[in-house]
Amino acid sequence: MTLTDPIARAALAASRFGLGARPTTLQDIASDPRGALVQELTTGWVRRLRGTQLPDPAQAAATGVSGSFTDYEAINRAETIAAFRKRIFAPVGFFERLVMFWSNHFNMSVEKAALVRGMRGVIERCVIRGTATGRFERMLTAILTQAAMLCYLDNQESIGPNSLIGLRRGAGVNVNLAREVLELHTLGYGAGYTEGDILQMAYVLSGHSYVRGWEADRNLNGGSDATRGQYIFRADWHEPGPRRVLGRRYTGRAGQLTAVLTDLARHPATAQHLAFKLVQHFLTDTPTPEIVDPIARAYLDSEGDLMQTALALIDLPQAWTLPQTKLRTPYELMVAQARALNRMWHDDDLWLLVQILDALGHRPGYWETPDGYPDETAHWLSPNALRIRGDALQKATQLLLTRAPLPQPPRRLAARVLGPALSVETATAVRDSADPVQALTLLFMAPEFQRR
Repeated sequence: MTLTDPIARAALAASRFGLGARPTTLQDIASDPRGALVQELTTGWVRRLRGTQLPDPAQAAATGVSGSFTDYEAINRAETIAAFRKRIFAPVGFFERLVMFWSNHFNMSVEKAALVRGMRGVIERCVIRGTATGRFERMLTAILTQAAMLCYLDNQESIGPNSLIGLRRGAGVNVNLAREVLELHTLGYGAGYTEGDILQMAYVLSGHSYVRGWEADRNLNGGSDATRGQYIFRADWHEPGPRRVLGRRYTGRAGQLTAVLTDLARHPATAQHLAFKLVQHFLTDTPTPEIVDPIARAYLDSEGDLMQTALALIDLPQAWTLPQTKLRTPYELMVAQARALNRMWHDDDLWLLVQILDALGHRPGYWETPDGYPDETAHWLSPNALRIRGDALQKATQLLLTRAPLPQPPRRLAARVLGPALSVETATAVRDSADPVQALTLLFMAPEFQRR
């Protein structure tokens, strides 16, 4: 097999920006690897995730506040499986990587509450997919007014102390969501905001809540069966008067939050924070201003347009020249393995996939804190973690081949999915292996497959 420069560029696109090559990916995109990435951002069927077993958001929210564990865990499981399967057959996987990035940026742990368990995957499917190439302020506002996020960061009972209900009950605000909005979701830690800004942001967020099950049952606080689990703005819980965040004055009530979030989304510190995270996720653990600044500039020039930001990322010269030192996360690795084998996990075998992701510490929705799963390679690179990777890949390979035999020798598959990145050492090890399972396990544990 003759490997040319276009094939090498295709292999880089598939691993660095995508989810790994399927057996025909490199040939399919070799004529225009960058164009293949761009096409994913604009093609409807690539972006959408549909399924007959997937609920609408209102149904999932109602289940999350009033259903049984069996009910909302069934939703969580269905969403997780549907997303995994979607990623196996994505053309390259760039759009899926962006969805995964933004989902982790707005991390919520399903272990926090039933509502989060029932809604996390629904939000990824219905909100993040729909806003991943729009303006960041739209994504930010949509997610922060999701019942699950309000629940996860304890804003459902945040009541302005001088509001009608606050004065009556002697209640006060919770600053958890306000702090994370500034520290994680927008400006970034150390970006110049103060504890006073956090408190002012908490006042802005006061009254933004959701209808709990008991409120719907009793028709209390604006609740009804129709609004069960839905976002609600309770004006009589909202701290009255103007607020001042980062030195800027905001008036109004419900519209106050939208105005603040719009300004935060367009702030230069937010541009730097998001650009740094994108570079760290896709390119290198040690982003430099030379790499980060062009992306931040594209973000600011487009007023937070995430499509333009993604294009600026793939148009960086360094995006195509930096060595591939980032380690695939366990979840990405399991997707890449299935893509390389061109195999879908059978329903009866999904228990093993869940066990593998649990063992590797990367089950979707199970990182407890709002900062999301770490993006630094060092977190995933301990000797014990690598041993578990090897065991997991061997078991998964054996299971996937039991369901359907490999239609080509492992050595040929290795060349097709890695292209020129396939080293002589890995090619030799695959060729000399005793059986296909051993050969493929060595392939999947090879540095050129593990790195992206």
